[in-house]
Amino acid sequence: MLNGIWPKRDYNITSIADTKKFILHLPANSAFPGHEKFIPFTYMLLWGVSLFAQQLEGTFKNGLDSLTFDGENIVFRISGFGGLSSAQVGEGSYEYNDDYLFIHTRDFSGGERSVFQELEGSRTDTCVVKVVSLYNYPIENILVESLNKSDKNIEAKVTGDDGKIILTQNNKISSIAASSIGYNSISFNYTQGKDYLVRLAEHEIVENRTVIFKIQPIDDETISVLLLTDNFDEGKNRDKELKKLEKKKP
Repeated sequence: MLNGIWPKRDYNITSIADTKKFILHLPANSAFPGHEKFIPFTYMLLWGVSLFAQQLEGTFKNGLDSLTFDGENIVFRISGFGGLSSAQVGEGSYEYNDDYLFIHTRDFSGGERSVFQELEGSRTDTCVVKVVSLYNYPIENILVESLNKSDKNIEAKVTGDDGKIILTQNNKISSIAASSIGYNSISFNYTQGKDYLVRLAEHEIVENRTVIFKIQPIDDETISVLLLTDNFDEGKNRDKELKKLEKKKP
C-alpha cells in the first residue's frame, strides 16, 4: 500500500455529494488545434471513447485537484471524497472504458514523501519519536508502532499535541512505523539507543493499486468525476466487480 503498515482501506464512494467537477485545460503545444485552453465537452462527446483512446495531453482542474494526462500515463491529485478532507495522489497508466477511468498506479515518483531523521538517544531504556509536518509543526493523533522482524506489533502509541511518544526499549524491535489517514505513512529500521524525528507529508500516496473513477458530462466545459474505489480487485470477472460497485450507488 503506502510506505507503512497501516491497514489497507477501500474507499467505495457512492454519494452524489462526493462528485467532483473538473474543467479540462490543454498545454499550448496540444495536438488539438484551436483548443489550447479547453476542450468543450460536446467535442469530447462526438469522439466518445476514441478521444480517450488517443494520447490525450491536458489537465482537468478543480481548485488544487487535478487529473493530468501525458501520453499513456496519468497523474492525479484528489481530495474531499467520502468526507475526507485530505488529498490522495498517484500516477500510472490508464484505460477508459464505458465511462470508467481505470488508473493502474505504480510507485509514485513526484511530490513530497514522508522522511525520518535518526537522533542520538536521550535515554537507554526508551526511544522518543517526535512526529512533525514537513514545515516542522507537531502533529497529534499519529499512530506510532514498534514492530518485530515479522512486522507484528510490539507496542503502539498515539502522539499528543507535542507530536511525541515514548516507546519502551525492546530487543525484538526491528522497525518503527508512523501512520494516519490523510498522511503518507512511513516505516523505517530501528537502531537501539536512537531517537527519531519523523516528518509526514500531508497526503496519501496511492501506489500499486487500481483506482476507478466514473466520468460523466456536466456541460460543454465540465465533467463530473466520481471516485468509486482506490483499491479495485477485479478478480476473475471485471464486469461483475464493476456491477457490484454500481449497485452500491444510491
